[in-house]
Amino acid sequence: MAGLLVLAALTGCTTDQEEYHYVNLSQIACTFLGTDNQPLEITVKTSPTAYEASPGATWVKAEKSENGTTLTLTVEDNNTGTERNTVIVVTAGQASQEIIINQLPTENEFARYRRMLNFSSGGVMSPNGRYIGGYVPSLAADDSWLRSPTIIDLKTGEVYEFGPFPEALYYFTNTSCITDQGLLFIDDGYNGGQIAIDLTGNITVPAAPSGFECKPTISETSADGRYWVGYAKEGYGLEYLYKPLLWIDGVPHELPIPDKNFRDEEIWVGVMARGISANGEIIYGTSWENSDFGMLYWVNNGENTGKPKWVGEDVRKVTPVVLERPDGTTYETHIADGLICDATATKISPSGKWIASTYRTEEISENKQAIKKIQKAAFYNTETETTTIVEDYGESMGMYVTDDGIAFIAIGTYASTSSVVYDLNTGTDLGDMADWIKNNYGIIVPDGNISRITPDGSCVLGFSPLASASGVNFFWWYIAPPLEE
Repeated sequence: MAGLLVLAALTGCTTDQEEYHYVNLSQIACTFLGTDNQPLEITVKTSPTAYEASPGATWVKAEKSENGTTLTLTVEDNNTGTERNTVIVVTAGQASQEIIINQLPTENEFARYRRMLNFSSGGVMSPNGRYIGGYVPSLAADDSWLRSPTIIDLKTGEVYEFGPFPEALYYFTNTSCITDQGLLFIDDGYNGGQIAIDLTGNITVPAAPSGFECKPTISETSADGRYWVGYAKEGYGLEYLYKPLLWIDGVPHELPIPDKNFRDEEIWVGVMARGISANGEIIYGTSWENSDFGMLYWVNNGENTGKPKWVGEDVRKVTPVVLERPDGTTYETHIADGLICDATATKISPSGKWIASTYRTEEISENKQAIKKIQKAAFYNTETETTTIVEDYGESMGMYVTDDGIAFIAIGTYASTSSVVYDLNTGTDLGDMADWIKNNYGIIVPDGNISRITPDGSCVLGFSPLASASGVNFFWWYIAPPLEE
């Protein structure tokens, strides 16, 4: 299998006596399998001189075609037992460009590891791990972007690719979720709402309940595909409210919202449903008003679902305070200690027993003009209605948790690049995420964070940082059992 295109071509250039020096490559990153790779051809355009290609390791070769327009890459089989990486530096005059080379280890009998570098905006995994979904970008002849919805069957290895679709038709901006029946939801940023595409390529546009004029967003689904959760905006202009929604067999219903928002004030922006347990029994969401992000949950009783509770109600505390404006005038507001959540849709364990979250405390600054915030990873047990706050790692966030109480904690509070594993039952540090994956799956993965583990533990979805000239980006990866014979 040839390496996969993962980034659009980039050009490095400098000026020298009004002469442009550049290296233009059709691919600047690729991933090879551990064995049986086919040669990969990369188109090269340079100016003003011919180029030289210098591999950074002996296991990869780079051969120029006679006319210099093609660079052919070949790699040796990887018998090291771990993933390996290098770069090929292409130089022409004063300009240079790197081709990032990744090669996976040889398949083992227990699990396989794949990077989803070709998916724009990352990939999503279905609740039981049957499918991976995303979309792949490409360039049209006129240099406009095309996007192809793509679904991978993790059981058989079959790949379903549709399109490519021009931006004028569907302006894909984010992959939302996918069901275990292979129904993929992708945000349509230009037209609003989403499309849902199935394994036959049939496309539908999800609908909101009667009376909602704006298109809805579906964030996550239950394993059986019967329940979808999300939200829609009711109203236009300044007169609107986000409402949480539950679809039952494709039919949308409005979920109840709390009487007050996270700060015990009037709700003025709204509430969104974010995720649902794989068994469909627990739904969680957020209030979404300025910096609130208060986390709440519903016990799913179908059309008769009652009002939500705050996740971490046992540690939530709201205090009225008076703050000062820069001009010296004052105003009344509230500070709130409690569990918060971002837009992540996979913070709940498969049965809904545990919810991963972040405990945020607030206090007034010394000049009384601002609110200082401290955040620590926290996990809520919906059965006992109690919160476990993890104090061991300073500023941190709860990312994911299993039914057994194995918690994954991101270090830091923004764009975290590493995580640790923690046993909520014993209060024990189980090491960093990469070590935990190696111990449990026999695979070496880069530092990063876990997004989902299937109920049977056979599949894992995660993401890791990828350094580039433009800074640190993130790529998604998955672990799954070997393909069926």
